[in-house]
Amino acid sequence: MMEQFDVIIVGGGPAGLECARELSKSSLRVLLLEKREGFGDKLCAGGLTAKAMEILPLPDHIIEQKILRTSIHSRRRDAGTVTPEAKLFTVNRPVLGAYQRSLLEGTQVEVRTDSQVIEIRENTVVLKNGKQYEFRYLVGADGYSSMVRRHLGLKVDKKLIGFQYNIPVEHEYPALEISMDAHRFSVWYAWIFPHGDTIAVGCCCDPRRVDPQKIKVGFHDWLNDRKIDPGDARLESYPIAYDYRGVKFGNTFLVGEAAGLASGLTGEGIYQSLVSGQEVARLIIDPMHKTDKLDQVLKYNRILERVMAVFRWAGPLRGALQEFLVILMNKEWLRKKINAQFTSES
Repeated sequence: MMEQFDVIIVGGGPAGLECARELSKSSLRVLLLEKREGFGDKLCAGGLTAKAMEILPLPDHIIEQKILRTSIHSRRRDAGTVTPEAKLFTVNRPVLGAYQRSLLEGTQVEVRTDSQVIEIRENTVVLKNGKQYEFRYLVGADGYSSMVRRHLGLKVDKKLIGFQYNIPVEHEYPALEISMDAHRFSVWYAWIFPHGDTIAVGCCCDPRRVDPQKIKVGFHDWLNDRKIDPGDARLESYPIAYDYRGVKFGNTFLVGEAAGLASGLTGEGIYQSLVSGQEVARLIIDPMHKTDKLDQVLKYNRILERVMAVFRWAGPLRGALQEFLVILMNKEWLRKKINAQFTSES
């Protein structure tokens, strides 16, 4: 006889694991399916805001670096901020995934790895190994290439392409850095995220708006200017979906990147994943739940998309607009507003 579950979650990233953790507080029978052996094996800069830490407090041994200093550069100017308490943190994604998985130990949530879903029927998922499970509710937490999203007939039209090196360093890197350069990165920017004994150095772009190969060339020119030598590190590329269409579709839900909840400007997605996983779980438990936190995420993403649109429409004046932004970044009132976006104060 086919096993039956109240909720099946497809995907064991931050969104799926947080959804499972929230559902573990209920009496529902929950199954989480992860196609790989481990959790969190995804390329990303690995940055979490203080807001994310409010949802998922992490012990110090999970955090690679607490960031107090942030520097922002344009072609001609620099700005920066130093906070008395960390507003940003970096983590290793597999370590984060393993920690989130550990929080499900001793709960009624069943977790099965090496369990790739290859087909979704009306109320049934079919795995590559031939097993089938029935569900009352289905949650797609399976990232950019979401099987659940495809089942719903939702294409991904809005996406970013990210490029990144993870470079070993001998000494701890002092700050998170953002570099804007309209000639090299168009609307977007390059970043340096410190991770203890490595730094994540990358950039991203929307391939609908600009040729990724052109951005890649600009990225390597910027590395040369900064005298950052990747050495034997491998340049990796990855897609990021920001094509949001909703989270609830009857008895099927989408969370995290499967829902297209990443930011189209920054590529930020871990906070959005945690919020959506938590909010969808609460919706399943209580259909009358008001998704205030998710509404705030959507508002934040819309603001960043408007900023992206302004820079895009600026055309040849884009560089001047970036210079003006860095001038403003040296104003205390704007630094406070930006810092507030990293906490629940926003």
